[in-house]
Amino acid sequence: MSHILVLGDINLDVLTNVPASLPPDGEVRTDVRVEPGGSAASFARTAAGLGATVEFIGCVGDDIAGDILIKSLVRAGVTPHLQRGATVSGTIVSLQSSNGKTMLCSRGANDMIDPSLIDEEWFDGVDHLHISGYAFLSEAQRAAANRAIEMAQSHGMSISIDPPPANLISSFGIERFLSAISAARIVLPNLAEGRLMTGEEGPERVVDLLSTRFPIGALTMGRNGSIAWDGQKLSVRRAEMIDGVDPTGAGDSFAAGFIISYLEDGNVGRANRDGAAAAHKHLLQRSRSA
Repeated sequence: MSHILVLGDINLDVLTNVPASLPPDGEVRTDVRVEPGGSAASFARTAAGLGATVEFIGCVGDDIAGDILIKSLVRAGVTPHLQRGATVSGTIVSLQSSNGKTMLCSRGANDMIDPSLIDEEWFDGVDHLHISGYAFLSEAQRAAANRAIEMAQSHGMSISIDPPPANLISSFGIERFLSAISAARIVLPNLAEGRLMTGEEGPERVVDLLSTRFPIGALTMGRNGSIAWDGQKLSVRRAEMIDGVDPTGAGDSFAAGFIISYLEDGNVGRANRDGAAAAHKHLLQRSRSA
Protein backbone atom coordinates (compact mmCIF):
# COMPACT_ATOMS: atom_id res chain seq x y z
CA MET A 1 0.00 0.00 0.00
CA SER A 2 1.17 3.52 -0.80
CA HIS A 3 2.82 6.05 1.49
CA ILE A 4 1.24 9.49 0.97
CA LEU A 5 2.09 12.97 2.22
CA VAL A 6 -0.78 15.48 2.27
CA LEU A 7 -0.52 19.26 2.57
CA GLY A 8 -3.34 21.74 2.96
CA ASP A 9 -6.31 22.86 4.96
CA ILE A 10 -7.64 21.37 8.17
CA ASN A 11 -10.84 22.84 9.60
CA LEU A 12 -13.62 22.32 12.06
CA ASP A 13 -16.83 21.90 10.03
CA VAL A 14 -20.17 23.16 11.30
CA LEU A 15 -22.98 21.70 9.17
CA THR A 16 -26.58 22.85 9.33
CA ASN A 17 -29.83 22.86 7.38
CA VAL A 18 -31.14 26.40 6.92
CA PRO A 19 -34.89 26.76 7.58
CA ALA A 20 -36.98 28.43 4.89
CA SER A 21 -37.76 31.36 7.16
CA LEU A 22 -35.22 33.12 9.39
CA PRO A 23 -36.85 35.67 11.70
CA PRO A 24 -34.68 38.74 12.41
CA ASP A 25 -33.54 38.90 16.04
CA GLY A 26 -35.24 35.55 16.62
CA GLU A 27 -34.41 31.87 17.01
CA VAL A 28 -35.35 28.78 15.03
CA ARG A 29 -34.70 25.09 15.62
CA THR A 30 -32.60 23.06 13.19
CA ASP A 31 -30.03 20.27 13.18
CA VAL A 32 -26.39 21.31 13.64
CA ARG A 33 -23.42 18.95 13.35
CA VAL A 34 -19.80 19.68 14.26
CA GLU A 35 -17.04 17.44 12.88
CA PRO A 36 -13.40 17.58 11.77
CA GLY A 37 -13.04 18.63 8.14
CA GLY A 38 -10.85 20.51 5.72
CA SER A 39 -10.38 19.29 2.16
CA ALA A 40 -6.81 18.08 2.64
CA ALA A 41 -7.41 16.65 6.11
CA SER A 42 -10.56 14.83 4.97
CA PHE A 43 -8.55 13.32 2.12
CA ALA A 44 -5.88 12.22 4.60
CA ARG A 45 -8.34 10.60 7.02
CA THR A 46 -10.08 8.70 4.21
CA ALA A 47 -6.79 7.58 2.65
CA ALA A 48 -5.59 6.24 5.99
CA GLY A 49 -8.90 4.42 6.42
CA LEU A 50 -8.32 2.75 3.06
CA GLY A 51 -5.01 1.35 4.27
CA ALA A 52 -2.43 3.88 3.06
CA THR A 53 0.35 5.23 5.26
CA VAL A 54 -0.51 8.92 5.50
CA GLU A 55 1.27 11.97 6.92
CA PHE A 56 -0.27 15.44 7.04
CA ILE A 57 1.33 18.91 6.88
CA GLY A 58 -0.72 21.89 8.04
CA CYS A 59 -1.35 24.44 10.75
CA VAL A 60 -3.96 24.75 13.51
CA GLY A 61 -4.58 27.28 16.22
CA ASP A 62 -3.52 26.89 19.83
CA ASP A 63 -7.15 26.41 20.82
CA ILE A 64 -9.74 23.74 21.61
CA ALA A 65 -10.58 23.33 17.93
CA GLY A 66 -6.89 22.69 17.22
CA ASP A 67 -6.82 19.98 19.90
CA ILE A 68 -9.86 18.33 18.34
CA LEU A 69 -8.37 18.46 14.84
CA ILE A 70 -5.05 16.96 15.92
CA LYS A 71 -6.85 14.12 17.70
CA SER A 72 -9.01 13.51 14.63
CA LEU A 73 -5.92 12.84 12.52
CA VAL A 74 -4.28 10.58 15.10
CA ARG A 75 -7.52 8.66 15.64
CA ALA A 76 -7.76 8.11 11.87
CA GLY A 77 -4.21 6.74 11.74
CA VAL A 78 -2.65 9.84 10.15
CA THR A 79 0.75 11.08 11.33
CA PRO A 80 0.40 14.85 11.88
CA HIS A 81 3.11 17.40 11.15
CA LEU A 82 1.06 20.32 12.43
CA GLN A 83 2.34 23.74 13.33
CA ARG A 84 0.36 25.60 15.98
CA GLY A 85 -0.15 29.36 15.94
CA ALA A 86 -1.82 32.13 17.90
CA THR A 87 -4.50 32.51 15.19
CA VAL A 88 -7.70 30.51 15.71
CA SER A 89 -8.08 27.20 13.88
CA GLY A 90 -9.82 27.20 10.52
CA THR A 91 -13.61 26.80 10.59
CA ILE A 92 -16.18 26.14 7.88
CA VAL A 93 -19.92 26.74 8.31
CA SER A 94 -21.84 24.76 5.67
CA LEU A 95 -25.40 26.02 5.09
CA GLN A 96 -27.60 23.52 3.26
CA SER A 97 -30.95 24.76 1.92
CA SER A 98 -33.44 24.05 -0.84
CA ASN A 99 -31.40 26.43 -3.02
CA GLY A 100 -28.17 24.45 -2.61
CA LYS A 101 -25.16 24.77 -0.35
CA THR A 102 -23.24 27.85 0.78
CA MET A 103 -20.02 27.63 2.75
CA LEU A 104 -18.76 30.35 5.09
CA CYS A 105 -15.01 29.99 5.51
CA SER A 106 -12.68 31.31 8.19
CA ARG A 107 -9.24 30.06 7.10
CA GLY A 108 -7.60 31.10 10.36
CA ALA A 109 -4.41 29.18 11.10
CA ASN A 110 -4.38 27.54 7.67
CA ASP A 111 -2.88 30.76 6.30
CA MET A 112 -0.24 30.91 9.04
CA ILE A 113 1.83 27.90 7.98
CA ASP A 114 5.58 28.56 7.92
CA PRO A 115 7.16 26.96 4.81
CA SER A 116 10.61 26.95 6.43
CA LEU A 117 9.39 24.42 9.01
CA ILE A 118 8.61 21.78 6.39
CA ASP A 119 11.22 19.06 6.94
CA GLU A 120 12.68 17.28 3.92
CA GLU A 121 12.98 14.11 6.00
CA TRP A 122 9.20 13.80 5.86
CA PHE A 123 9.54 13.06 2.13
CA ASP A 124 11.91 10.11 2.52
CA GLY A 125 10.31 6.86 1.35
CA VAL A 126 7.04 8.58 0.37
CA ASP A 127 5.35 7.66 -2.93
CA HIS A 128 2.97 10.54 -3.49
CA LEU A 129 2.19 14.14 -2.53
CA HIS A 130 -1.42 15.33 -2.47
CA ILE A 131 -2.16 19.05 -2.13
CA SER A 132 -5.49 20.76 -1.61
CA GLY A 133 -6.01 23.48 -4.22
CA TYR A 134 -6.91 25.92 -1.44
CA ALA A 135 -3.20 25.95 -0.56
CA PHE A 136 -2.39 27.96 -3.69
CA LEU A 137 -4.78 30.81 -2.88
CA SER A 138 -2.98 32.34 0.10
CA GLU A 139 0.59 33.60 0.03
CA ALA A 140 1.84 31.57 3.00
CA GLN A 141 0.21 28.30 2.01
CA ARG A 142 1.28 28.78 -1.61
CA ALA A 143 4.89 29.11 -0.49
CA ALA A 144 4.48 25.96 1.60
CA ALA A 145 2.90 24.11 -1.32
CA ASN A 146 5.70 25.16 -3.65
CA ARG A 147 8.35 24.04 -1.15
CA ALA A 148 6.59 20.68 -0.81
CA ILE A 149 6.37 20.31 -4.60
CA GLU A 150 10.10 20.97 -4.98
CA MET A 151 10.91 18.36 -2.35
CA ALA A 152 8.48 15.86 -3.86
CA GLN A 153 10.03 16.28 -7.29
CA SER A 154 13.53 15.82 -5.90
CA HIS A 155 12.37 12.55 -4.31
CA GLY A 156 10.69 11.30 -7.49
CA MET A 157 7.18 11.44 -6.06
CA SER A 158 3.99 11.80 -8.09
CA ILE A 159 1.78 14.80 -7.28
CA SER A 160 -2.00 15.26 -7.26
CA ILE A 161 -4.07 18.39 -6.72
CA ASP A 162 -7.76 18.79 -5.90
CA PRO A 163 -8.81 22.29 -7.11
CA PRO A 164 -10.72 24.72 -4.86
CA PRO A 165 -14.23 25.96 -5.74
CA ALA A 166 -14.65 27.63 -9.12
CA ASN A 167 -15.44 31.08 -7.71
CA LEU A 168 -12.15 31.08 -5.79
CA ILE A 169 -10.21 30.03 -8.89
CA SER A 170 -11.88 32.85 -10.79
CA SER A 171 -10.92 35.41 -8.12
CA PHE A 172 -7.34 34.13 -8.04
CA GLY A 173 -7.03 34.09 -11.83
CA ILE A 174 -7.59 31.05 -14.05
CA GLU A 175 -4.28 31.08 -15.92
CA ARG A 176 -2.45 31.99 -12.75
CA PHE A 177 -3.99 29.00 -10.99
CA LEU A 178 -3.25 26.62 -13.87
CA SER A 179 0.35 27.78 -13.84
CA ALA A 180 0.57 27.30 -10.08
CA ILE A 181 -0.55 23.65 -10.29
CA SER A 182 1.39 22.75 -13.43
CA ALA A 183 3.54 20.25 -11.51
CA ALA A 184 0.54 18.02 -10.87
CA ARG A 185 0.39 14.66 -12.63
CA ILE A 186 -3.14 14.02 -11.36
CA VAL A 187 -5.94 16.58 -11.06
CA LEU A 188 -9.41 16.00 -9.57
CA PRO A 189 -11.84 18.88 -10.28
CA ASN A 190 -15.61 18.88 -10.10
CA LEU A 191 -17.60 19.95 -13.14
CA ALA A 192 -17.85 23.64 -12.22
CA GLU A 193 -14.11 23.80 -11.59
CA GLY A 194 -13.33 21.89 -14.77
CA ARG A 195 -15.53 24.19 -16.85
CA LEU A 196 -13.78 27.26 -15.49
CA MET A 197 -10.31 25.76 -15.95
CA THR A 198 -11.00 24.91 -19.62
CA GLY A 199 -13.61 27.42 -20.76
CA GLU A 200 -15.74 24.50 -22.03
CA GLU A 201 -19.26 23.43 -21.04
CA GLY A 202 -19.63 19.80 -22.09
CA PRO A 203 -18.01 17.30 -19.67
CA GLU A 204 -16.37 15.31 -22.48
CA ARG A 205 -14.79 18.45 -23.90
CA VAL A 206 -13.68 19.54 -20.42
CA VAL A 207 -11.93 16.19 -19.99
CA ASP A 208 -10.35 16.45 -23.45
CA LEU A 209 -8.73 19.78 -22.59
CA LEU A 210 -7.74 18.88 -19.03
CA SER A 211 -6.00 15.75 -20.28
CA THR A 212 -3.70 17.88 -22.45
CA ARG A 213 -2.36 19.54 -19.28
CA PHE A 214 -2.67 16.74 -16.73
CA PRO A 215 -1.97 13.11 -17.76
CA ILE A 216 -4.35 11.56 -15.21
CA GLY A 217 -7.48 12.73 -13.46
CA ALA A 218 -11.17 12.52 -12.79
CA LEU A 219 -14.01 14.96 -13.32
CA THR A 220 -16.75 14.54 -10.72
CA MET A 221 -20.27 15.60 -11.69
CA GLY A 222 -22.49 14.99 -8.68
CA ARG A 223 -25.56 12.99 -9.65
CA ASN A 224 -24.13 12.50 -13.14
CA GLY A 225 -21.20 10.47 -11.86
CA SER A 226 -17.59 10.89 -12.94
CA ILE A 227 -15.32 10.69 -15.96
CA ALA A 228 -11.74 9.56 -15.32
CA TRP A 229 -8.85 9.57 -17.75
CA ASP A 230 -5.33 8.23 -18.12
CA GLY A 231 -3.95 9.49 -21.42
CA GLN A 232 -6.38 8.22 -24.04
CA LYS A 233 -8.10 5.78 -21.65
CA LEU A 234 -11.48 6.93 -20.34
CA SER A 235 -13.73 5.59 -17.61
CA VAL A 236 -17.31 6.81 -17.20
CA ARG A 237 -19.17 5.90 -14.01
CA ARG A 238 -22.67 6.62 -12.72
CA ALA A 239 -23.11 8.01 -9.21
CA GLU A 240 -24.90 6.44 -6.24
CA MET A 241 -26.56 9.39 -4.55
CA ILE A 242 -28.26 9.65 -1.18
CA ASP A 243 -30.90 12.36 -1.01
CA GLY A 244 -31.12 14.78 1.89
CA VAL A 245 -27.46 14.45 2.95
CA ASP A 246 -25.00 17.34 3.02
CA PRO A 247 -22.36 16.30 0.45
CA THR A 248 -19.52 18.20 2.18
CA GLY A 249 -16.44 15.98 2.10
CA ALA A 250 -17.73 13.54 -0.51
CA GLY A 251 -15.41 14.97 -3.16
CA ASP A 252 -12.42 14.59 -0.83
CA SER A 253 -13.39 10.97 -0.20
CA PHE A 254 -13.65 10.37 -3.95
CA ALA A 255 -10.18 11.86 -4.43
CA ALA A 256 -8.70 9.63 -1.73
CA GLY A 257 -10.32 6.49 -3.10
CA PHE A 258 -9.20 7.34 -6.61
CA ILE A 259 -5.59 8.13 -5.67
CA ILE A 260 -5.11 5.09 -3.41
CA SER A 261 -6.49 2.78 -6.08
CA TYR A 262 -4.56 4.32 -8.96
CA LEU A 263 -1.26 4.24 -7.10
CA GLU A 264 -1.87 0.55 -6.41
CA ASP A 265 -2.08 -0.67 -10.02
CA GLY A 266 -2.52 2.23 -12.46
CA ASN A 267 -5.97 1.05 -13.55
CA VAL A 268 -8.02 4.19 -14.18
CA GLY A 269 -11.34 2.33 -14.42
CA ARG A 270 -10.80 0.67 -11.06
CA ALA A 271 -9.65 3.97 -9.57
CA ASN A 272 -12.84 5.66 -10.79
CA ARG A 273 -14.92 2.87 -9.27
CA ASP A 274 -13.05 2.99 -5.96
CA GLY A 275 -13.31 6.78 -5.80
CA ALA A 276 -17.07 6.58 -6.30
CA ALA A 277 -17.32 3.85 -3.64
CA ALA A 278 -15.40 5.98 -1.11
CA ALA A 279 -17.68 8.97 -1.78
CA HIS A 280 -20.81 6.82 -1.43
CA LYS A 281 -19.52 5.36 1.85
CA HIS A 282 -18.94 8.89 3.17
CA LEU A 283 -22.51 9.92 2.30
CA LEU A 284 -23.92 6.71 3.75
CA GLN A 285 -22.12 7.23 7.06
CA ARG A 286 -23.36 10.80 7.22
CA SER A 287 -26.96 9.72 6.53
CA ARG A 288 -26.83 7.14 9.30
CA SER A 289 -25.52 9.62 11.87
CA ALA A 290 -27.91 12.42 10.88
